[in-house]
Amino acid sequence: MSTKIELGSPEWMAALKGKIEACMAADPGMRFSICEVFTGVPKHLDKHGTGVLAWYCRIADGKLEFEDGEIDDADIKTTTDYDFILPFARMKLTPETMDEYQRMHEDGLKRGLIKPQGDRSKVPPAFHGMHNELAEVTA
Repeated sequence: MSTKIELGSPEWMAALKGKIEACMAADPGMRFSICEVFTGVPKHLDKHGTGVLAWYCRIADGKLEFEDGEIDDADIKTTTDYDFILPFARMKLTPETMDEYQRMHEDGLKRGLIKPQGDRSKVPPAFHGMHNELAEVTA
């Protein structure tokens, strides 16, 4: 069993960045940007005292910009409540879990706990599978 890492912690962010770098190595011509904003984060993860933890990355020309903070011009952006998204972050996406995932997602949309923006079709194929790899280590 691998060591579990708390969602949004510095260790989790480092693991995420490593996964993105591996995806870039698999697809050197990748151009993509993503931003995630978690609201209502636990106090020990709230380094700015705002209740918000955000990160973004921009990938272009073989270079990665991976930073703390929020951007509005990302190809895809998700703003979500931390406690709401935590079960998603731990859930491996398989044919068997997709119905549950969809049900939870629809519930979150109706309750205003998740706000996805952008074109999900822009997610590079190299990114597919990264969620499940992170789900295995997310506490």
